[in-house]
Amino acid sequence: MAKQWKVESDQAIDAELRDRVLDKIEEGTLAMGDMKDFFTVFTQICNNTEDIQDEVERFDRVFLIKIDGQPFAWLEIRNLKFRMGSGDSEKPDITMEMNGKTAVEIFSGRTDATAAYMNGDLRVNGVINDAIQFRTILELVQEELE
Repeated sequence: MAKQWKVESDQAIDAELRDRVLDKIEEGTLAMGDMKDFFTVFTQICNNTEDIQDEVERFDRVFLIKIDGQPFAWLEIRNLKFRMGSGDSEKPDITMEMNGKTAVEIFSGRTDATAAYMNGDLRVNGVINDAIQFRTILELVQEELE
């Protein structure tokens, strides 16, 4: 069983970890084994970037990300603060399901989430506008990584 992990809202951006994740994205070597690091950096960037904070004003949601049918991670946005951790969430507002390859491609920016959804590679259970909001947040994080 994989070790549990959680990223709290008060963590500063770990520049060394961000650079390692960015290198893997740029090299095209980001893999499922790197997703914990990616989500850690994702959460840290979300909590420390004004444009992202502006994007989530009055947007309190819980997302569940299932990869290969299993709960992989949850993301909670409450009062402009992001928290993320491994495993399941009791009452997600939205669940996104995909296989490992699709997850890596979406989060690394190699595949557009909308295209993956339209192709059936990304399944969404919940309000589609919330999924679109998540895509917007992801795009802002990807811009910060560039």
